[in-house]
Amino acid sequence: MEQPAPANPATLSATITDDATKRMEKSRTDGASRKDSAATKETRASTFRDMVTFLKSPTGERFIILEMFILSAMTLLLFLLYQKEMKKRADFQVGLGMIRNIVVGIDSTYKDKDDFQILAVVQNLSEEVRHLAIQNDRLQKEIDIISKNVDDGWVLFATAYYWFSHGVQSWMNSQKVCEREGAKLISIETTAEQQFVINEVKVRRKLFWLGLFKDNKAKWNWLSGTIPRAHFWKRGEPNRAAKHDCGVMAFNCRGSCWATLNCEQMTQYICKKVPNDAWL
Repeated sequence: MEQPAPANPATLSATITDDATKRMEKSRTDGASRKDSAATKETRASTFRDMVTFLKSPTGERFIILEMFILSAMTLLLFLLYQKEMKKRADFQVGLGMIRNIVVGIDSTYKDKDDFQILAVVQNLSEEVRHLAIQNDRLQKEIDIISKNVDDGWVLFATAYYWFSHGVQSWMNSQKVCEREGAKLISIETTAEQQFVINEVKVRRKLFWLGLFKDNKAKWNWLSGTIPRAHFWKRGEPNRAAKHDCGVMAFNCRGSCWATLNCEQMTQYICKKVPNDAWL
């Protein structure tokens, strides 16, 4: 059996030296750590002592009082804001209760609706009221226009009003005069309107231009470009006399009183307009 080789004295000496070196380095490291820890503790203790000394000084006492004042002021402010918010909520609930009573009074089916549904109903009602207010303003403007024109001598019938002129013009000039008044030479579409005009013309016992003319295809039209839906020609009309291309309302008749006339002839005329400018 082989015996282990004897240790080399040089190697053994080097190993012992290394171990000693490591133990010395570790001892120095541990010592430095203990010194750092002690220094840190001393620094903290010194800082605490300085703080205590500062707080016990007159300046420190004033600082504490100031901090307490700021804290109290912030607490009071938060309390006041809270109180204000609670009051707002209480006022809102009172207002919402009044709104609910009004809505339920209008329609009892909303009695079991929640607050959001009640507010939605109120919003819809507000929109309807706003729309009605706008319509009312428009209607009032139309009424004012009608009233002014009636005061100026226009005659109101149904949804339009009419001007029976006192002076005479040719058919073309009559149309220009009507346009300056925001109107047109009259167009007649119904039997009721025809009878109204006949009654007015008979009182005046004059011929009055209508907005009726014969186009280049020998078709009778209103100035709007439409073909008359009803016809009220006198017997024998429209005649074929030369240049008899414009229509008049005669007065020596009963129901059918349209007649033709030379467009250059001078006679009276009827202007017609409606509040919404929708010409018939």
